[in-house]
Amino acid sequence: MIRRRLSKHLKSQNWFAVAVDFVIVVVGVFMGLQVQDWNEARKERIEENALLSRLHAETVKLLETQREELVSLSERADILMSVNPVLFSQEPLRTLSDLECRHIVASHVFRRPPDELPVLDEMLSTGRFDVLQDEGIKEFLRSYVIFRGRARAYYDEATNELFRLHSRFPGLIAIGRAPLETGTVDAWTALSGEGFRWNRACDVEKMRANQAFLNEYVDNLSRTGSMIQFTEQRHEHLEELESALSAHLGVPAVSRSPK
Repeated sequence: MIRRRLSKHLKSQNWFAVAVDFVIVVVGVFMGLQVQDWNEARKERIEENALLSRLHAETVKLLETQREELVSLSERADILMSVNPVLFSQEPLRTLSDLECRHIVASHVFRRPPDELPVLDEMLSTGRFDVLQDEGIKEFLRSYVIFRGRARAYYDEATNELFRLHSRFPGLIAIGRAPLETGTVDAWTALSGEGFRWNRACDVEKMRANQAFLNEYVDNLSRTGSMIQFTEQRHEHLEELESALSAHLGVPAVSRSPK
């Protein structure tokens, strides 16, 4: 209809009508583009809110995992530190408990710490990261990605050469097979046979006198300390992110420092 009217007005040289028709066309196109842009922006905000809601749920879950990881590492460190004065001849010689010996035997064991936020990795791999408009949240996410890269690199380095003390010093740590007593908890029973467990025996006197053993034990202990430090830093990053996400979504923050 506009084209026919415009053609008619051009033929009759009604320039005022031509100008009016031209303005109507331009305004119509402009309004159409504006509506399209508004609709796209609305879709992006809906998508952003969905992404942030998922990210918040994943952050809360990962925070809880980090708290559990930190408690486990801290308990392990406390037990090993209580053994240090005995191993380094700063306290009277005594027999180590099964728990103390067990932690020395496992001092080389480091689980890969959970650090994944699947929705973050999804946004990065699909290029949807820029759907997020909150620059504060985006900065927290960038900082977390950088930290995560450093922490993963450290884990790979820390586990590249493991000092399995019971294998390297069999004269100091003896592994035997013993009957499984009724009511025994946290027993080492993997492939030990029904009714049996693996038993650890630490010879403290020989440990004290073996400098190579002490050096490698301290190396394992130092790695444990570094793992605790990275877990604490990861927890701090996630707390900051969770707080920012809660504020954006208008929900109560659930972050709290581990005890």
